[in-house]
Amino acid sequence: MESEEKQQNYIHQKRPSRPPGWIPPNKRPQKPKPRYVRPEFSFDTIHGLPLKEVECYVPSKSERHAARQEFDGRFSEDGKVMLKEGVRAKFLKHLAEKHSAALKENLGLTDEQIAQMAERGRAPAGFNVHHKLPLHIGGKNEFSNLILIPLYPHDQLHHDVLDRQVDNMKEGERRTILLPTCDDMVYDPKKYGFYKDNQKVEANYTSKVKVENYSKNYLPEHIAEIRAKQEPDPEKKIVPLFKTLQNMSTAAKTAALYPERAAAVPPPPQAMQKRLSDKARD
Repeated sequence: MESEEKQQNYIHQKRPSRPPGWIPPNKRPQKPKPRYVRPEFSFDTIHGLPLKEVECYVPSKSERHAARQEFDGRFSEDGKVMLKEGVRAKFLKHLAEKHSAALKENLGLTDEQIAQMAERGRAPAGFNVHHKLPLHIGGKNEFSNLILIPLYPHDQLHHDVLDRQVDNMKEGERRTILLPTCDDMVYDPKKYGFYKDNQKVEANYTSKVKVENYSKNYLPEHIAEIRAKQEPDPEKKIVPLFKTLQNMSTAAKTAALYPERAAAVPPPPQAMQKRLSDKARD
């Protein structure tokens, strides 16, 4: 019985004829799909940046390239020497000079980090200068269009909100989008989160950004922890020795730095002490 079934498998059978007018699936007319449908968000504010309707457009490739060069500036091949200062560097130096209080309070930056910003024009590790209206959809290199922000909320703005609205735009195309924007130039961790009519809500999408890949520097508790680590332990105050020892003699420095060594050295003989005191008077 089994052998008969196997034989049946090898018998050629003609396929049933197709009905008149049959068209292969790949040649059938496709229903036109809308090229763009603006996503609906469950919030009207993300991380302190309200969503505003803005018309954007994609400039030519040469315009986008020129804007990016203007922002980045020009560096040596190894990236260590700035040959031409870009808008990013100018913006960071401006923040260091005019907004140091906000950099400390909001971002937990130290005086040393702010001084490096002022000198080198580079963002501290874990932060990025964000274009509120990105360059590739017509944004300008103006300070009012820039904000210094931690990397995690920065990438959320791009990958979860902006990319979903502008990813398939072509050169010269115009579109009205919901743009997260504000007047601030320094991110405020107290405003982190999603809000609708001033009430905290949950985002209505699955984020493309994995939080475990980022520094913890974007919530108020993160900043409080960062600042606590910067404050010296009152039980272990470190006195800068070079200031204390600056005007001390060699013997006094030795006694201050190595008291056990100074105690082990016997005092000079009485005659030597007299000669030393006479020399000091001379």
